[in-house]
Amino acid sequence: MRRIRALLLIMALSISSLAAEGEVFFSNIVNASYLTDFAMGAFPISFWGEFGIDHIDLFPDLNTKVVVRVEAGMAQRTLRQYPETGALITDHNPGSAENYSVVFSYGTVGFEQGVVDGLEKDDPDFLVLDFSLGMRWEQAFASLADIQDNVNDGSGVFGNQAYFPGGRKDYPGTPELSGNLYSLATSLNIGMEFRNLDDHYIHPDGYDFSISASFAPWWLFNDGLSMINTGARIDYYRILYDASWKYTAYELSSGDMNLFSIVTDFSLHCQFLFGSDVPRYAYSVRFRGDEIPPRSFITDAYFGVILNGPEFITVGTYPQLHVFLENAVSAGRVLNSLDRSESVKLYGSVGARLQLNVMGVFRAYVSIFYDYMPMEGYSGGFDYELGAYFSAFF
Repeated sequence: MRRIRALLLIMALSISSLAAEGEVFFSNIVNASYLTDFAMGAFPISFWGEFGIDHIDLFPDLNTKVVVRVEAGMAQRTLRQYPETGALITDHNPGSAENYSVVFSYGTVGFEQGVVDGLEKDDPDFLVLDFSLGMRWEQAFASLADIQDNVNDGSGVFGNQAYFPGGRKDYPGTPELSGNLYSLATSLNIGMEFRNLDDHYIHPDGYDFSISASFAPWWLFNDGLSMINTGARIDYYRILYDASWKYTAYELSSGDMNLFSIVTDFSLHCQFLFGSDVPRYAYSVRFRGDEIPPRSFITDAYFGVILNGPEFITVGTYPQLHVFLENAVSAGRVLNSLDRSESVKLYGSVGARLQLNVMGVFRAYVSIFYDYMPMEGYSGGFDYELGAYFSAFF
């Protein structure tokens, strides 16, 4: 722990020594996570922030940035694996009986270095490399609904003997929920990103793709932390690949207001994840917004057509219709499971979502979809969702 603190202090002092050479910047966004049992999922209860030194310019026409990122708040999860065995929970539709909450903080310190200059004069660097050291802390507790209803004396799912027999002990199927229900882990992160996307909210155009790797082995201060007594051992290795392509096929505007636009949207997310004690937050790829059962290899492909407009009252206020097709694959053995057998599962969904955007800070939507290949634990078929949420970026 002392070595980690010393390293973070050295990196912080390095940032301050570079401040005179570059530009200090700060930005944050308040929409990192929501709780379904708090304000109907509409109000954000966590934030993400970034600050550091920009335009250090170690190389001509290539940007060098020293960055500190912080994310903190609460998140809601649903138990997807039996803690003692790691077997998937498939005999029900995941619901409130298996919900729990976590309070978390995650920080990284590192740098980004441009390698290839942007295609146009004012474009950001086309190819960027980044490196960072990260630390994440989590504390789990019963969902707010279970606390209010005093389910299992307020302990919620953690007091359910069908899932957590014997109280607090080592649970290989849910390593971050072992011991005292909290964990602390450090990781090394490296990445590469190709940027050629104008992600305008009405008429986006271009592509980008990135590949990143996170290393959080048990020997990187993630095991034997007896001085803080987490009771949790973390050990995982993750590789992520993300690609997206957007194209505005048609646009009609009047002054500053958009009347109508048609946008095609394609994205691909791939994850390779390994380790003996993989925490829940390492599962990054989702299918229709829900966590995919955690196997070693996961890929999700999304294709949608978006109809925007017309804007009314003010810029950024407009209806939006998404029509989408999404498919995913989960292959390999189930992570954290005592069962070492491997399998391949396919998932598929088609649907539409009507959304109202208000000035870029509020969104309300209704969606209808058909899961023709549902994930384990879900019934599939037709369903719908209603929702709204706030977000702010400044």
